[in-house]
Amino acid sequence: MESKKTKRPRRTIRADGPDPIDVHVGQRLRLARSLAGINQTELGEGIGVSFQAVQKYEQGNNRISASRLFAAARFLECPIAFFFEEAGTAAAAGASVFLAKELDLIRALRRIADKAARDSILQLIRQIGLSHRGESEDRKRHAAC
Repeated sequence: MESKKTKRPRRTIRADGPDPIDVHVGQRLRLARSLAGINQTELGEGIGVSFQAVQKYEQGNNRISASRLFAAARFLECPIAFFFEEAGTAAAAGASVFLAKELDLIRALRRIADKAARDSILQLIRQIGLSHRGESEDRKRHAAC
């Protein structure tokens, strides 16, 4: 007896919008580019496409091919896995948005060649963050009394 295969309806951007994974990869591409401190034109030149193509990749309107994604990862000096982290999770729905000062901090930290100095600065920032969190929790407790 011959079984009939049922075809899934084909997904199209026009009817269904961009694929959520393509949108996520595009958002991560934008994030990696921002962290590297380069514009769309520079990334385009680095991977052999126009800045308009980079815009379309970042918006998820165009899929970025595996070879182009590989070139982008090498150019941006980040692992391929970075583009897929948190894909399909609730965290991805509220995509990371950094403030300009946060991006500046990350860029500055990456420019420090001395690993021990980077680690010390990171530890200092963590300690300051923990002490401020404790202070705000103390204020909340005292305000509730």
